[in-house]
Amino acid sequence: MATVPHWKRGNTMSQHTPDPKWSVATLCVHGGHRPTPEAPDVVAPTSRSSTFLQDETTYAKIAAGRTAEALVYTRYGNPTLDSVERSLAVLEGAERALVFASGMAALHAAVLGTARTGSTIVASKQLYGGTRDLLLGGFSELGFVIREFDVADPESLARAMSADVSLVLCESVSNPTLVVADLPRIVALAHAGGAKVLVDATFVTPILERPIEHGVDLVMHSATKYLGGHSDLIAGVICGGRTELDTVWTWRKRAGGCLDPEAAFLLARGLKTLAIRMRAHCEGAAHLAGVLAGHPRVVRVLHPALPSHPSHSVAARLLELPGGMVSFEVASGEAALTIARSLTLALDAPSLGGVETLVSLPAFMSHVHLTEEERLAVGIRAGLVRVSVGIEDPRDLERDFVQALDGLGES
Repeated sequence: MATVPHWKRGNTMSQHTPDPKWSVATLCVHGGHRPTPEAPDVVAPTSRSSTFLQDETTYAKIAAGRTAEALVYTRYGNPTLDSVERSLAVLEGAERALVFASGMAALHAAVLGTARTGSTIVASKQLYGGTRDLLLGGFSELGFVIREFDVADPESLARAMSADVSLVLCESVSNPTLVVADLPRIVALAHAGGAKVLVDATFVTPILERPIEHGVDLVMHSATKYLGGHSDLIAGVICGGRTELDTVWTWRKRAGGCLDPEAAFLLARGLKTLAIRMRAHCEGAAHLAGVLAGHPRVVRVLHPALPSHPSHSVAARLLELPGGMVSFEVASGEAALTIARSLTLALDAPSLGGVETLVSLPAFMSHVHLTEEERLAVGIRAGLVRVSVGIEDPRDLERDFVQALDGLGES
């Protein structure tokens, strides 16, 4: 009797090879599950089972050390996770993708699965505060040496490289100062020194940039943000080559950071509208950046589309669109707090990438645990406001931010 493929036993999930001529926007919709006569669901069904019936094929795979290919237990793998992972791998141009319970869980597994124990990790100094905490407060205590470089100056990476470096880590676009990484140069320097490159591409998504095309080894996303896109799930993803992700999968299994199938379903649904949402985010951000740049209460505006931005030329060369994030600075931390309290449409809330516009104050939130000197070294002053521009009408957002800024003159 023929054995039914492991992902099809007990469910109606399909696998297919996308047409190589399809655009990224089409892949967002059709890159993963496609209905067939054998698996007719137009939307990939959700497999809620935590465990699965075993047979001789499963036991043979486990005995051969191929547990990752066997349907055993949802902490190891699940048909719903497998479906969204195929979508993400196709979108990133990767051989494989793995989803996790959060972006931080994904980063944790990727570092442990890639960096040699006791080796040096060279990370950009412009990083999300949570990533910095994981490196300096977590991995350094496990025996890793953490060294920094300035992503705005790729040649500083050359000076930071040495024989003991096994991993270089940076963000495609830094959080919150929006420095755009020159990935081709960073990859060349890292690979010349024998190190792998791990890039957090949360701010760009595959719509704006596909880091693997620049030679990056592993791509990470906080899928909570743009990939999910609706502020209703927590998830992370790592994309890369099959060999590299074998060890990452092992750490997902060991540490238990797998994504829940319900959240995987929401992520798959969010991916279908990613391309149109990113266009709206980017259009709104460019409009708002221009408005802010002309307001007398604004000290500076950070957005890659502006010629004044230090990364403007790098962004023009590497990004399809300049992104949906804007950061701007007002005179003081108190002024920034006043702005956040005065907005009537945009919301003062952490996170980003949802359909609603959110503002966050890095000096009081994501980077609050840094000293003032450390914050200044990465361009974060007390008056910095980070804006995740949603998909609202840009004219409504303009009115909201202008009235909040105008109110500073009355306080």
